[in-house]
Amino acid sequence: MQLTIDVKDSALDKIMYLLDHLKSDVRIIGKVSEHGLDIEPLSNDDYEYILTCREERKKHPENYGSFNDVDWN
Repeated sequence: MQLTIDVKDSALDKIMYLLDHLKSDVRIIGKVSEHGLDIEPLSNDDYEYILTCREERKKHPENYGSFNDVDWN
């Protein structure tokens, strides 16, 4: 049987503790957090890539469009 529940952040650690101790009977398939952001800091390689892309856009603006340029049909 699968069950979907909505848990407040304040109770999440208690629910996860309970489920963790029921490992033989309960399998956690997935977790979704409404408030949690999956944010990671930029590495130096990421930062260099962003700078390279910005320069490319300045040199060749014809390769880039706007949101309004997309044909949605």
